[in-house]
Amino acid sequence: MATKKTTKKVTTAKSAPKKAAAKATETTVTRNVSAPASRKKGRIDTSLPGNLINIILAEAIGTFVLTLVAISAASYFMLPLYVGITLAIIIMAIGTISGAHINPAVTFGLWSMRKLKTVLVPFYWAAQFLGAMAAVVLLGALSGGAFAVHFDQFLGFSWGIFAMELVGTAVFIFGLAAVINRADIKQTGKAFGIGMSLTIGLVASGALFSYVQSNALAKHQEKQASVQTDTAEVKEGERTYPREVYVGGATLNPAVALAVTEKTDSQLQGSSATPQKDEKAYTRLSLEVIAATFIGAALGGNLFLLVNYRSRQS
Repeated sequence: MATKKTTKKVTTAKSAPKKAAAKATETTVTRNVSAPASRKKGRIDTSLPGNLINIILAEAIGTFVLTLVAISAASYFMLPLYVGITLAIIIMAIGTISGAHINPAVTFGLWSMRKLKTVLVPFYWAAQFLGAMAAVVLLGALSGGAFAVHFDQFLGFSWGIFAMELVGTAVFIFGLAAVINRADIKQTGKAFGIGMSLTIGLVASGALFSYVQSNALAKHQEKQASVQTDTAEVKEGERTYPREVYVGGATLNPAVALAVTEKTDSQLQGSSATPQKDEKAYTRLSLEVIAATFIGAALGGNLFLLVNYRSRQS
C-alpha cells in the first residue's frame, strides 16, 4: 500500500510542471496576438495597462501604414494580397505591443468575444482613426491639396454595400478568431494566418461587389428608360450613376475607409486618374460601412466561438 501511494505522488509531481508550462505558453501567445481582457468574476476590470501610450502609438502607426498601402494599391488587381501581406508584417512588428488590431471592427469583434477590456476600446479606436487621418493629411500635403475627402455621403446607405462589407468582415474575423485560438501555432504563423484571413475576406467581398454593382447599374438604366431622361439633365452637384458604381470595393476597415475615396465621373469615364478641380472625392466612411463592419466582426468572431465550443462538446 505504501508503494502505491508513493508512485501516485511522484506521477502527480512530474505532470504538474508540464501542465503549468503549457498553460503559461498558451496565455502568453494569446495575450501577444489578441490582447484579451482579464475580467474578475462579477466585476469589470477598469484598470489601464502601464504601456497604454505604447499601445496608442503602435495602433496609430500600424493603421497609418496599412492605410497608405490600401490607397496606393487600390488600382492593382492584387490589392487583397498586398493588404494581407502588409497586415501580416505589421502584426509581426507590433503584435506583442497592442495586438495589432489596426481596425476598429477588429477591436469591436475582440471585445464582443470578451478578449479585450471595455475601457481600452475608445483608446484603440482613437489611435486607429488618428493613424488613418495622418495618412490623409500626408497625401494631401504631397499632392498640393489635390487629395481631399468630403463627408457629404456619410449618411448615405446602400443595402448592397452593407451586405458586401458585412460578409467580407465576418469572413475575415472568423479566420482571425480561428488563428488566435490555436496555441500550437507560433507568432509568425499567426501573423500570416491573420493576414491571409483579411485577403480571403477581401476576395469574398469582391465577388459580391460585382453583383451589387451590376444590379444597381441595371436598375438605374431601367429607371432612366422608364422616365426617358438624359444624362445631360442631371442637376449640378448630382452624380450621374448610383452610388454603388462609384465605390471601388469593400474596405472591411472603418479607419481605412476614412482615407479611401469613391470614384468621380471623370475617373469612371477614364478621362482622368485623379478628381478634377470641380469634382468632390467622397470618403468611403459612412454609416453603412461602420454598421456593416461592426456587425460582421461580432458575427464572425462569435460564430467561430460557437462552432469551436460545439466541436469540443461533441
